[in-house]
Amino acid sequence: MRVYSLSRLLLGWGIVAASILTASDPSTGLRAFQEGDYKTAFREWKAAADQGQPTAEYNLAVLYLKGLGVSKDPDEAFRLFRVAADHGLAEAEFRVGQMREAGWGSAPNYHEAVLWYQKAADNGDPEASESLAELLEEGYGQEPDLKRAVMRYREAADKGYPAAQYRLGLLTEHGHGVAHDDAAAAKLYRAAADQDYDDAKVRLGMLYERGRGVPQDDKEAYFWFTLASKHGNKAAEHERAEVIKKLTADDVQQLEVRAWKWRPKLVAPRNPAIVQ
Repeated sequence: MRVYSLSRLLLGWGIVAASILTASDPSTGLRAFQEGDYKTAFREWKAAADQGQPTAEYNLAVLYLKGLGVSKDPDEAFRLFRVAADHGLAEAEFRVGQMREAGWGSAPNYHEAVLWYQKAADNGDPEASESLAELLEEGYGQEPDLKRAVMRYREAADKGYPAAQYRLGLLTEHGHGVAHDDAAAAKLYRAAADQDYDDAKVRLGMLYERGRGVPQDDKEAYFWFTLASKHGNKAAEHERAEVIKKLTADDVQQLEVRAWKWRPKLVAPRNPAIVQ
């Protein structure tokens, strides 16, 4: 069951904001934000937002949401996200959908969330495609529709969005809404795992351990379980404890070094003009 909380929303935005710090942008507001000068960022984005610039409206909403350079005001943040969404900014359409799903200011409204996710997905936002697919799969806001869910997952997966790659991998591995294909599932899990998606690492490790869709390989299984366990993934810790029994001490040492050296693939921000 999908449950969004205010803390989860703020965490998600904080993670993306941190990832944007190295992005290059001539905007005075964005430069000020990157330097931690939130009052200047607020002033610059407020002026641009007053002129109807959707990225400025979006960025200003983030400042209100997080209380950066201005007193925290979630209601004003929601209003500005909605204004930017009405101006056709895909990321803002997604945030409005996410906030409606979370029940921002009222009970969760999955029907409205579906409509906003649909707009954002059709406007090219892969995160919205994935969120829409989850609602379609689970039947929130309308009847479950696995066929459409698979289409939307694939849409986001093809754009490199790891959550969608993982979810599509699950459906493919179990043959839900799409033909069962362990090899295809393994490729999807690997794509998500390469971007540091821990649940995908676990599923990929399990396929290696069992020789499904990939050659049976306990060492490879241990490697992926180890990577996921470093982030406290309980399923990975359990699987790792089991597969280590099949390995030699030298195997384990080499795999631990390999895991220590491993780095995820870096993904460029989809829209470097916004801070999220």
